[in-house]
Amino acid sequence: MKIFNYFIISFILLTGALSNSQAQNTRSFLSVTGGYSLPVGDLAKEKLNDPLAGLAGSGYYGQASYDFRIWRWLGLRLTGSLNQNTTNSGPIIDKANSYVLFTGKTYAWESNVSTWKLGAGLIGPAIYINMNRVQIEAHLQGGIVRASTPSVYLVGREVNSSGQVVEGSQTINVSLNHALTRPYGFDAGLSLRLPLFRSLFFQLTGDVIGAKAEVKDLAIRAKVGNLELADQINDKRFIGVVNIGAGLGIAF
Repeated sequence: MKIFNYFIISFILLTGALSNSQAQNTRSFLSVTGGYSLPVGDLAKEKLNDPLAGLAGSGYYGQASYDFRIWRWLGLRLTGSLNQNTTNSGPIIDKANSYVLFTGKTYAWESNVSTWKLGAGLIGPAIYINMNRVQIEAHLQGGIVRASTPSVYLVGREVNSSGQVVEGSQTINVSLNHALTRPYGFDAGLSLRLPLFRSLFFQLTGDVIGAKAEVKDLAIRAKVGNLELADQINDKRFIGVVNIGAGLGIAF
């Protein structure tokens, strides 16, 4: 497997770095960053006839990283990150409207959604470009991604032409259940490190984290009177985020 070979190479780099750390002019970097998160992939792009497309919204993230510099221009980077993003109920509402189309009635929907989360533990090589005391760091990592899809719960009520709820009309419940997946993923990114005081530095970062995730046993269920409808979703989708943020770190 390609991902297995990738981890073997990373392990060899780390072993070599530790065994030669006394003979090399090495530096370590420990940093914490956070900022804005924008979803990419199949949950972010709107598509016709796909109830999950466009479900993911923007959010925020936190990230901690440790760099061990083997040579002046090359090192190994370990990263842990967690994203929490909003959920757009619009795609599920569109699906709910298709369920009640046969009734010839119009429904207004109240939605209750959870956030969707994406966490990652990653390892890989980093390259450093040093310009006096300013440093540019670029990395390419692989590892485990833990993605938690959101749950969506809708309650539909019949409304008249004026948009007012019709009293005595039955409610319709539509739900999307929660799912968890742990695929292998990747991270590609850059950081700009600016010295502040002694070993303290300010850091600007940009990362793209993505994975091909297999979604199993995900279902949209609706109950319209005595009629129960369900759409099962079992497929593979590319999910990911673009993270842009800032933070602080120390060099030692």
